[in-house]
Amino acid sequence: EGKVSVSDVAWSPDGTALFFAGKLDESMEQPMIYRMPVDGGGPQAIFAPGTGVSDLQPSPDGTRLAYLAEKPADPKDKELLALGFNADVYEESAEPTLVWVLDLDSGEAEPLDLNGSASGLDWGPGGERLAVALAPTPLVNDELMSRDIVIVDAEDGDVEDRIGHQGKLGSFAFSPDGERVAWIGGEDIHDPSEGRLYVASATGGEARDLVPNYLGQVEDFRWLDDGNIAWLGSRGVWSEQETVAIDSPDAPTDAPPRGPIIRSIDAHPGQQVTAVVADSPAHPPEVYLSDPGGDLVRLTDSNPWLSERRLARQEVVSYTARDGLQLDAIAIYPEGRVPRRGAPTIMVVHGGPESHYSNGWLDRYAGPAQAMAAEGYLLVYPNYRGSTGRGIEFSKASQNDYAGPEFNDVVDAKQHFVEAGVADPDRTGITGGSYGGYASMW
Repeated sequence: EGKVSVSDVAWSPDGTALFFAGKLDESMEQPMIYRMPVDGGGPQAIFAPGTGVSDLQPSPDGTRLAYLAEKPADPKDKELLALGFNADVYEESAEPTLVWVLDLDSGEAEPLDLNGSASGLDWGPGGERLAVALAPTPLVNDELMSRDIVIVDAEDGDVEDRIGHQGKLGSFAFSPDGERVAWIGGEDIHDPSEGRLYVASATGGEARDLVPNYLGQVEDFRWLDDGNIAWLGSRGVWSEQETVAIDSPDAPTDAPPRGPIIRSIDAHPGQQVTAVVADSPAHPPEVYLSDPGGDLVRLTDSNPWLSERRLARQEVVSYTARDGLQLDAIAIYPEGRVPRRGAPTIMVVHGGPESHYSNGWLDRYAGPAQAMAAEGYLLVYPNYRGSTGRGIEFSKASQNDYAGPEFNDVVDAKQHFVEAGVADPDRTGITGGSYGGYASMW
């Protein structure tokens, strides 16, 4: 109750408790690490890390907690800061993120002696090793482009192996037997997005692309068993769940299913059902169960009042760019009758450009689509070249010419709706965040 903050919730290995970091009192300056039994009793503070923490993960035997955090501030530094010694030295003041291991019996935490800045971790099944995403420095370029997965001893941090990945890096996990590591990453240092699924031996060896030539983007995965992986992909404006054997790489060729857009998947190895988070044009993200056949059963209804609202029509539209390339856009049409010259129109440009729109819930605080459609606006969400979801070649297509072809794609999307009689050519606005803001300014 009250003003509390909770993050990084994790189950204990035996399922009897939850661990989390948070501030349960608004007067707290730094979060505590808590343990909360699932059968009642309330949260119990077990450790004060002295700084913010992330990626809280219990060891498989339940005796330790690993987490990521910077080194706690020195009290002398706080005194100097109060006296005005607050210089921020470019590329030198940034502190690396460390991997800490908390012994739950002794209540003591020590950082592993790793040369770099960590941004992700995963316990090996025996608890003797950790896989850590490690960059040379905490600087943004290294965090984006120079991270690798290192296998380290969980006791002293000695590096046992390096996966050797180059380019952008996403999530990763040991196989159930600890023999392999799978991860999502870029094809090379020129790939703008981490969208390929790889596997390699945890003791060294060549990486294997499990979805070669996939004309989409791998978003998430989980190990089914030691030889098979279930993965989630985005292709075009849809999502799809697939499985692949690590010794038989393959990518789907059939059209992805039309239905709720799945954003993440989760399950323990060996389970036949998967928990997923998915949304649709009719509702924001909700929790579903997915059976082995891929059928979804919705479990939550976080916004029941939506069933009482009339939502604007949302549609996937294909159009042709000026150079003949076929592109997709998503349109949310205005309520009521469209004026003779077309409706006032807003082009909504996604960021990245290594991102894309899916045909799911597009309404958000920074872009209240349904409210604007109710006021008579047409909203157009183009997946211009350089977007993800259509393979590596497409996502690289805008490189070396930003604000060139992909900006023309946005203009051509507008022209398509003008020619269809839906958009007013003289009342068209443009908006977007991050790269979408850059495109809007251009």
